[in-house]
Amino acid sequence: QHYFIQSNLRRVAMSKEGSKADERGCSKKDLLVFLGFLLLTEGGGILIGFLTASQFTPGGWYDSLTKPSWNPPNWIFGPMWTTLYLFMAISAFLIWKKVKFSQCLPWTLFFIQLALNFAWSFIFFIAHELAFAFLESSLMALFILFTLIVFMTLDKRAGLLLVPYLAWVSFATFLAYTIWKLNPGSDTLFCEFVGGNTAYCVQY
Repeated sequence: QHYFIQSNLRRVAMSKEGSKADERGCSKKDLLVFLGFLLLTEGGGILIGFLTASQFTPGGWYDSLTKPSWNPPNWIFGPMWTTLYLFMAISAFLIWKKVKFSQCLPWTLFFIQLALNFAWSFIFFIAHELAFAFLESSLMALFILFTLIVFMTLDKRAGLLLVPYLAWVSFATFLAYTIWKLNPGSDTLFCEFVGGNTAYCVQY
């Protein structure tokens, strides 16, 4: 009986230690999960940056576009997206700490907006489809908003971390729209899709 009591006490003590470790968020599993989210967001961003870097060189496609006077300088995109991807990884990690992968909705929204994020660069910088890039960016901003709202219900910090991301993408969406309107006839696929029956495509 004495051994049984001691065994139970040890089990309770170990359980308390495990709970404290979870609260501190310092377990190896937590670290691996966070690094996984960080690799997904930052790694994807780095890969896209590598694939689209040539578009920013003098004489490149992006450099040749007509842009508004308030267009951000090229150097700001790297630091901005590095920061936003970091915030995104932290936000996802906080949600994982709350619900793991037990809830479908927050993760479905999160991965949809991330897929739209990665796809946008290929539509804009590789396919050079300005109209589709604007439409896709609008959809992405909508999914970011949905993700932010759902994350806020689970962990307010996770939702707040997505606010700068939503603000930047909203600005980028308006910028994409402006660039599209300033460069008529640049979208061959879009004009074929609408049959060339718009004032925008007639100028092509």
